[in-house]
Amino acid sequence: MNKGLKSFGIVALLCFSFYYTHQFALLMRQKDPIYQSILMDKDDHYIESVNALIDGDYVIPGIVGQKVNIEKSFQKMKNLGAYLESYLIYDQVMPTITLDKNKNKIIRQGNLKKMGVSFVVNEDNYLLAYFEEMGMDYAVLTTSNTVKMQRLGEKINDDENKYNEVEKSLNTTKENKNICFLKKMTKEFCQKKGKILVEPTVSVTNSNFVAIYSNILPGSIIYIENLDLSYLKLLIENIIYKGYQILPLSQLISESFD
Repeated sequence: MNKGLKSFGIVALLCFSFYYTHQFALLMRQKDPIYQSILMDKDDHYIESVNALIDGDYVIPGIVGQKVNIEKSFQKMKNLGAYLESYLIYDQVMPTITLDKNKNKIIRQGNLKKMGVSFVVNEDNYLLAYFEEMGMDYAVLTTSNTVKMQRLGEKINDDENKYNEVEKSLNTTKENKNICFLKKMTKEFCQKKGKILVEPTVSVTNSNFVAIYSNILPGSIIYIENLDLSYLKLLIENIIYKGYQILPLSQLISESFD
């Protein structure tokens, strides 16, 4: 009995000692100037997550938020011996409603908060040369005829007859963004391939240019059909004037904040 009590006393003492040491270390950490700086700045770096918006068969992507991981940031900066904002470490704050849980929905607009738009062009469109010349982001609907061509833009598999052949080539070059564009492709075909379903917000031509020109909103996925180069230049000029970025399609529809 005495041995049991003695053992219990030793365990209790060890537990108390551990608790006291932990509390003391925590107190000292909280008084550290680096730790205090992290606490003071953490709210400035907090980004609230945004849920994806579901509307029938359609979805607008949400945005993954972020928060400062105080402990990991402190340990990293403590080793450095100084507070540096660039050394902050972040944890993701996941939305409740995400694209991953709604893969059967169609994206026809990126998130408004990204303040960006994306262009999608057919592989035989002569305007591709202008996008390439300007070094501007775009997505090109690719088939087996052009999949091996060097492009600055993102390639989207658009060859239903030789889909697997194009897919293999895109995987080999690590260019596959797993996007399926619903113009020529059908929703059913794309779903069977497990792809992200995307369709244009607007399809712009010479005949509807005037109506579309002033109504481009952030998040727009702009499909270029039959359009003169002069009209494209005006459209891009207006997009830049509004303060929108021209983003790769994969970035526009991504739930990551960048």
